[in-house]
Amino acid sequence: MKISRVVLAVAFLLGAAFVVPSAGRAAEVKWKPLGTAPNVVGIAAANGKLFAVTADAKLLLADPSAAALSWKEIGAAPGGVQAMGAGGGKLFCALNAGNAGRFRVRDAVESAAEWKDDGHAWCLTAIAGAGEKVYALIDCKEPGAEVTIMFRSAVSTPEEIAKANPNPGRGLDGLPWNGVDRRPPLGALAMTATGGKFYVATKEDTLCVGDPTKPDVKWDVIGDAAGVICLAGDAGKLFALTKSGWVVSCPVN
Repeated sequence: MKISRVVLAVAFLLGAAFVVPSAGRAAEVKWKPLGTAPNVVGIAAANGKLFAVTADAKLLLADPSAAALSWKEIGAAPGGVQAMGAGGGKLFCALNAGNAGRFRVRDAVESAAEWKDDGHAWCLTAIAGAGEKVYALIDCKEPGAEVTIMFRSAVSTPEEIAKANPNPGRGLDGLPWNGVDRRPPLGALAMTATGGKFYVATKEDTLCVGDPTKPDVKWDVIGDAAGVICLAGDAGKLFALTKSGWVVSCPVN
């Protein structure tokens, strides 16, 4: 089916990400239930393991390849986590998404480790690590505002911070978040990356794939994401936390 120039023009004028249904691919995405995740508010996947943070500030670990998903506590987590992700051997958390939020980083190891405060993280609602960068959904939840995607270096250095010349008077410290013309699908609420691809789940229960490392990203719908509120990706697999507190997984190309 051809998409008319009029439809493309309208999408451009509205500033929305362009989403293309991918016929025949939706059936490829089959979610498998792994187990429950009580009190969990964020998940991430790294080194073949699942990490989770709870509402009462605990960090949990599970092996997604086990016959039954079993969580064990491995340390403390920051309080007020609004988004979680992983990449480059690190775990990332964003705190208090709508109120002078903070960005925290620690090693993705299976034991207790220090969470480092690494600058501001206003309005982050999802995090995806990719190489030496970290990408995030930014949603200020103001009337008329659209969700966008911004990025920064995954872990800052004193030299990078000095070069960025932050303005503490505005509450901005650490590294700046950048991004131009990188729109997620409409209704985006969860995002992760694995295998060089980015995946987004929307409020309309769709799963999309695209490449926000480039501007004017096009998103393809590849399947269903019913009830998904958090996404994690590792080694060619997606893991999702659902509204009902279940963790499900599916392989992706």
